[in-house]
Amino acid sequence: MSKQETDFSRRQMLRQTVCFMLRRSVLAGIIAVLLMGASFIFMRRASAHNIDLAKAKVLARDYARKVRYESKGVYIHSRWSCVNAFPKHNHYVRCLIEHQNAADKAAGVYTCKETIELYMAPDDWQEGLVYSIWAKHTSADHCGNFRLNHTKLG
Repeated sequence: MSKQETDFSRRQMLRQTVCFMLRRSVLAGIIAVLLMGASFIFMRRASAHNIDLAKAKVLARDYARKVRYESKGVYIHSRWSCVNAFPKHNHYVRCLIEHQNAADKAAGVYTCKETIELYMAPDDWQEGLVYSIWAKHTSADHCGNFRLNHTKLG
């Protein structure tokens, strides 16, 4: 539009355009802030409890002994080691469990290796099961008669 059509100078037209664009960006900012606030309000709580590494090692030992017992003499020796899965927090613990039969023990190699992950459920998962420790296999191999798939251990 020109000055003849609106009786506004170029400066006045530019000021109106800038004010309109500024109002639009402020409105978009307000909407973005409201949406972010709503997402925090309606966000599902997913906090989990920490697992004591010593407790996780005991559970891994018990699981390894159970596998060795169920093998009916195939595995004569088991070894396990556990570490925190993520640095600086211990919501997940990873354990390597190795089993040996008699021939492999003499050779110094392991017959079967498996890795499991121990974790605790989030606070709002299910009532009464919050403080239980669960396990799942993270390796393709499982040495026992069954595969841990979100199985309650402790």
